[in-house]
Amino acid sequence: MKRGTIYWVELGPASSPELGKTRPAIVISNSMTNQTLRSVVVVPLSSRAPEIWPLRLPIAMPNGSTSYAIIPGIRQVDKRRLRQTLGRMAARDIKALDEAISVYLND
Repeated sequence: MKRGTIYWVELGPASSPELGKTRPAIVISNSMTNQTLRSVVVVPLSSRAPEIWPLRLPIAMPNGSTSYAIIPGIRQVDKRRLRQTLGRMAARDIKALDEAISVYLND
């Protein structure tokens, strides 16, 4: 499981305001750690969310469409929740995602 890979992920069951259902999500945990742990950390994606820096960030999808990374939705998931691979993020989007996560999580 490489960092920056986009998967369909089963996020349910969830309670509001958590994001549920099966949706695309980006693996953001370290690739080396992902090899040994049974879980990964992901940021869910939505096609409906507008850009709201640093909470929602536009991401170019491998198919050419745009989705939005929902930064407050960061969560750890068991690898068994990962389904089909949708592709990898572009390097510029990984850098922008890292910056948004840093702004969101730090004082």
